[in-house]
Amino acid sequence: MIGHPWIGVLGILLIALANYDAVKTTLSASHSGPVTNRLISQVWALLLAIHQRKQCHRLLSGVGPWLTVGLIVVWLILALTGWWLLFCSATDAVVNATTKVPANLIERLYYTGYTLTTLGYGDYVPGSDSWRMAPTLAAANGFFLFTLTITYMLSIVSNVTEKRHVALSIHALGESPYHILHATHGNGRYTGLGQQLQPLQQSISKLGQQHLAYPILHYYHDPSSQKSLPLALARLYQALVIARAACPDMDNVTKQQLTTGITTLENFIATLGNAFITPFTTMPDIPSLEAYSRLPGITASSHALHHCLIVDQQRVLAAYIHKDGWQWQSVWQTDS
Repeated sequence: MIGHPWIGVLGILLIALANYDAVKTTLSASHSGPVTNRLISQVWALLLAIHQRKQCHRLLSGVGPWLTVGLIVVWLILALTGWWLLFCSATDAVVNATTKVPANLIERLYYTGYTLTTLGYGDYVPGSDSWRMAPTLAAANGFFLFTLTITYMLSIVSNVTEKRHVALSIHALGESPYHILHATHGNGRYTGLGQQLQPLQQSISKLGQQHLAYPILHYYHDPSSQKSLPLALARLYQALVIARAACPDMDNVTKQQLTTGITTLENFIATLGNAFITPFTTMPDIPSLEAYSRLPGITASSHALHHCLIVDQQRVLAAYIHKDGWQWQSVWQTDS
C-alpha cells in the first residue's frame, strides 16, 4: 500500500470532501454539505420511524446533540484518513526521526494524528524536502477544522436556546389556537393579540434564517409540546388567520399587526419548504370550528373559518410537525 501515488490522489479527494462539507455546512448560511445532508437526514428518518411506532419523544430529544457530535467526528475522520493516505503515497513521506527508516502504516497514522492536532511530538518527520510542506498544511487544516467545529457547536447551543424561548413565548399565549384567541380577544377587537406579536416577529424572522444557516437545528427535538417550535408556530398561524379573516370590528392598526405577523410566519414556512420539508400532497384535516365562531368579535360561520384556513402553507406546516415527531391533531388540542 505504501508508495502508490493513486493512494495520494484518493487522500486529496477525502481532504477536499471533508473541508468542503464542513465549510458548506457551517459558513454557507443556506444549505448543508452533501455528507452532512445525507448523514443527518438518514439517521433522523430511521429514528423518526421508530418513534412513530413507539411514541418515544425522549429518543428524538437526544438525536440533535449526538448528530452534532457525530457530524464533527465524521469531518475529522475524513480529514485524518485523507492525510494518512496522502502520507502513505510515498515511501519517504514519513520516516523515523532517529533512524531515518520509513514509517509503517500504523506509524504514519500516528504521525498524521499528532500533526492534525498540532501536537508535533517530533519522533517522525518528513523524509525529503519535497514532503516538508505537507505536514504544515495538515496542521493548518487540523487547526482550521477544530476552530470551525467549536464555533459551530457554540452557535448551535445558542440557537437551540432561542428556539425554545420562542416556543415558550407562543405557548404562554395559549395551548391551542382557540386558547390564544380567547386570551387575547380584547372584547372582540383582538388588540392584545396584535400587541403580543410585536416582540415575537423579530425572533421568528431570525429563527427562519438560523434554520437556513444551521440545518441541524431542525433535528433538535424537545419532548415537551410546550417547547415544540413546530406546534407553537402552527397554533399561532391558525389563530392569526382566523382573527384577521373573521373579525370586522378590528381596527386598522391591529389588522396591520396581524397581517405582518402572518407574513413573518409565512416567510418562515417558505424557508422550510426550500431547505428541509417536503410539503404534504394533501391538505391536513381542519377540525370543527364551531367553538371558534362563538368567540367575541368573530362573525364568520364555522364553514367560512374552515375555508379561510385552506391555504398551501398548511401542507408545509403539517409536514413540519410530522417530521418533528408530532401529530397534526396536537395543534388543535391542549395538553390537558
